[in-house]
Amino acid sequence: MKVAAAVKDGKIAHTIAESTEVLIVTEEDGKPVAKDTVALGEKGITSVLFQLSQQNIDILLAGEVGTALQSTLRMLGMHVLPGCTGDAIDCIAGLLSGEKVGDPSKIVIPEVDEDDPMNCMHDCAKCMADCHDRAAQK
Repeated sequence: MKVAAAVKDGKIAHTIAESTEVLIVTEEDGKPVAKDTVALGEKGITSVLFQLSQQNIDILLAGEVGTALQSTLRMLGMHVLPGCTGDAIDCIAGLLSGEKVGDPSKIVIPEVDEDDPMNCMHDCAKCMADCHDRAAQK
């Protein structure tokens, strides 16, 4: 299993878009066996998502995460644990040792956009699962 953390200056970044690197720890039988760092640069969230998709990450520790971004990361095969703070290595070590990490209340739900004709363009969590092939809920 690969556990990753969106990092800025060695700590969990407030948002994934603010992260400068991703710390990835590979775990086998409950013990870390490899550690890698992927530099993200300053190319924006699309570049970050592309780089994350190339890493086969199972769990991503993050700060605040919007519902649309969480859905996107889920489509990439990652389980997101929002609300993580502090030292990235300590957070990953805590998760691997069975501690509860993160705070699910740190998922940011965007405000409703009155001009959005589908009521889901900015937040696909308002739609049913697999909304690309079903009508949006009203």
